[in-house]
Amino acid sequence: MAAATRLALVLAALALAGCGVKGPPEPPPGGVQATMAAEAAKAGQKVDTSQPLKPDKKLWLDYLL
Repeated sequence: MAAATRLALVLAALALAGCGVKGPPEPPPGGVQATMAAEAAKAGQKVDTSQPLKPDKKLWLDYLL
């Protein structure tokens, strides 16, 4: 009985993990990328916000990875 319950819970968790919004995540509302997109929309242009902006400076941890 316990194995069947665990199996049902695992299957339910996997089914719910597949639910959600498809596509790229939206940038944070107060972030740099969102403000650039809003300013570009006022000028009639479109900015690609599907990829997050890469920082100019690398973190020291990046060299270890």
